Amino acid sequence: MADLEIAGKRYSSRLKSLIFREDRADFRRMLMERFTTLSIVFAVLIIWETLSRLGLASKIIFPAPSTISKEFVKDLLAGAFTQDFLITITRMSAGLFFGSSLGMLLGMIMGWNPTARRIIDPIVAFIHPIPKMTLLPMVLIILGLGEESRIFMIAMGGFFPMVVNTMFGVRQINPIYYDVVDNYGGSKWDEFRRVVLPGSLPYIISGLRLSFKMALTTGIGIEMVYGTTGLGANLWLAWETMRMWKLYSIIFIIAMVGALVTWALELLNAYLLPWHHEANLE
Repeated sequence: MADLEIAGKRYSSRLKSLIFREDRADFRRMLMERFTTLSIVFAVLIIWETLSRLGLASKIIFPAPSTISKEFVKDLLAGAFTQDFLITITRMSAGLFFGSSLGMLLGMIMGWNPTARRIIDPIVAFIHPIPKMTLLPMVLIILGLGEESRIFMIAMGGFFPMVVNTMFGVRQINPIYYDVVDNYGGSKWDEFRRVVLPGSLPYIISGLRLSFKMALTTGIGIEMVYGTTGLGANLWLAWETMRMWKLYSIIFIIAMVGALVTWALELLNAYLLPWHHEANLE
């Protein structure tokens, strides 16, 4: 018995040592990947700065990154972007909420109910490939030039990725799980909360990422086409007045919003679905 305990302790010690080494290797690999990414970014900025300083690139179209940074910090401290940023985020959040919520609901219905899928899927397949901006004139005629048309366009951009992802998320669930719920006398509500929702949640979060990107790009595009407020309108004004440093500053803000939201959704995925997150890391 004592020999078994000693052998068990040795095995446990070896296993912990192996796991620790693997964790250290993963951490070193992650640091190396991040360092490589930052090195590429800094290399591009250095080349850009050098070309601009030497006059080999147009200082009007490609001002030096140091100049852009200085003007960006000055405008940021003066609050030049605050109002337009809040307007854009508010529009995008409202459109994303309505579009993704309806998309998730319809996607679950289509994935769960074969009859509903056969009826609705051809309609979704017909409308989904249409560039949403081509529908803007019709939306403006129906809803006018107010906030309703902007939010509707953003919602439509975020609607379809969520529908498709949620539907496939529900459809990929193993039918055995439904049989288990039925065998234990579970109701449809039990089937939904125990099988459908947790089983499709990874796809829903992926759909939310795609919906967010579509909502952001659609919202910026709408503001550029018509509107006097928002980051998109400010971006277009910077281009018309050839204030390229401001144009690059707004592009940087939009990129940072996209990166931060994507990072937040990855954290949400890791928190709600740790097993799925770990499987993706392997």
